[in-house]
Amino acid sequence: MHVTKLEVAKVDASLGLVFGYAIVCKLADGSDYYDLQDDHIPEDVMLKGACEFMESDRIMKDMHQGGPAGQIVFAFPMTTDIAKALGITVEKTGLLVAMKPANPAILGKFQSGEYTGFSIGGYVEY
Repeated sequence: MHVTKLEVAKVDASLGLVFGYAIVCKLADGSDYYDLQDDHIPEDVMLKGACEFMESDRIMKDMHQGGPAGQIVFAFPMTTDIAKALGITVEKTGLLVAMKPANPAILGKFQSGEYTGFSIGGYVEY
């Protein structure tokens, strides 16, 4: 089992967007990724859940707290098969997102490095 800290990949203040992985499924060596709660989301489950999530509200939360704090405006499911079909080599697979916080103070927390991960308003059952 591998546990890796998820990190925000990029903040674009001019667009108000935060980019990174909302879900990680596998690492570069093909091993399953387990989060800090010891949860693993298989690629097929992530793909199905991401489709349902993007067809609905696409909300982000402020670190798992309260109601909607912005929206996921871009999402791309990067599975092993999709990466291979596109000729892309990736270090991890999962759901790539760009979120747009509704509150400038939340964006500021990503810019400062206070927030290093994501909180989307969804769940997966399998």
